[in-house]
Amino acid sequence: MTATNQLGQAPIRTLFFQNYGPAIISLLSSIIHQVINGIILGQQIGKDGLAAVGLYGPVVIVLIALSLPIMIGGGVLIGKSIGAGDFEKVQEVFQFATTLVVLIGGCVAVSAPFIATPLSRFLAGAANVSLADKTAEYAFWQLLGLPFFFLGMIWGNFVRANGAPKVSRNASILAAGINILLDLILIIGCGLGVKGASIATSVALAAGAAYLFVYIFKGNTHLNFFSFRFTLKLSQWKEYFKIGLPSFASEIAFSSGLLLINQSLIHYGATAVAAFGLVNYLSFLLIRPFTAAMIAALPIMSFNIGAKQPERVLETLRFSLVFTLLLGIIVTLIGLFLSDPLIVLFSGDQNMAYRKIASQAMGLYFLLFLAVGPNYLLAAFLQSTGKTTPALFVNLLKGLLLVAPALMILPDYFGLPGIWLSRSLAEILTLLLFAAYTMYYNDRYYAVGAITPDS
Repeated sequence: MTATNQLGQAPIRTLFFQNYGPAIISLLSSIIHQVINGIILGQQIGKDGLAAVGLYGPVVIVLIALSLPIMIGGGVLIGKSIGAGDFEKVQEVFQFATTLVVLIGGCVAVSAPFIATPLSRFLAGAANVSLADKTAEYAFWQLLGLPFFFLGMIWGNFVRANGAPKVSRNASILAAGINILLDLILIIGCGLGVKGASIATSVALAAGAAYLFVYIFKGNTHLNFFSFRFTLKLSQWKEYFKIGLPSFASEIAFSSGLLLINQSLIHYGATAVAAFGLVNYLSFLLIRPFTAAMIAALPIMSFNIGAKQPERVLETLRFSLVFTLLLGIIVTLIGLFLSDPLIVLFSGDQNMAYRKIASQAMGLYFLLFLAVGPNYLLAAFLQSTGKTTPALFVNLLKGLLLVAPALMILPDYFGLPGIWLSRSLAEILTLLLFAAYTMYYNDRYYAVGAITPDS
């Protein structure tokens, strides 16, 4: 049985963990290098070093937003095309996606010298010169390496859709290993601080993209470089971006929500902003297992939509929802009971005022993990089945539309804790609203005809 045939025949639980294993190993390798990177920065530079990386987080999300419609839309179309046996369409999507990310990433990289400093002053606040300078150092090299970041993301996702999740995992492990080695050399050995951390990450991302290039070049997938040409022509481009639009909206809304939170915290002083940088950094690490669940489920759902097997699509959704709900409880408990050790480990800061604010922030902010996994999966399911509008609203609500009013209301009653609660409340309310809505209109979303209309 081939890897792609397995997607239509093997037990769903087995398939999920076959995909989740490489995905989580890939993401864990990324987490490990970011943890080591964070510890090195925290211990060598102090809380400002790690805060600079955390404050750059919303920018990362915006940049991911630029590539996600290409990655998710392309991955779904490739999965459906493989399920339907249309391998010529697979190559067309591959060429179109690669051309787009090279073009977008190249434009941002060229602009890096002009935008890194103003962007960092906005994120850190004009008065916090030291933190703004460190954020600018980090941002410049990250923006410069953006084309490799984009190529690694889309090629890794396309390889997974071709039934080779371990290859994407290996690329991530290679990148993580190189990043850790370069962190030790550039941060500790050469004393380059935040700049060294950013250079290390950019070089590592290039290495991961190169690994995927070699794998595809050898002809191991339905993708190939022998007949490759750069092109912006694709007959299915409307469907492509329709599928990817909710992911784009998700990241833009999420980043906008984080920026609103960040700007609200500036009024509470530099300590609150630095605490948010740390908590934001940790949340990016801990959200990876939920991202891995979506990565594991999406190829299975996409293939079986193309193969006209809606029952397997629903079984995949049900299993992954339960899995992420249980995982969310575990991560939330980490935020509630292990905040102090995490703060000391990553910030190296013994200031009691800072530790008190950061601990409170972590306990309240991490409540979002109760709903983040199911929201990811619900949006992915709606995208895969062509329900673009509800998927769009899921992502807009949790990322921005509920965060903004929460920031206007909650701080008036709860002060600083109200800001920490804003994102968690938005995530949980979104899940409750859309779970109730889609179950009420069950025939529109979960019926066989709603998933594969022609079956």
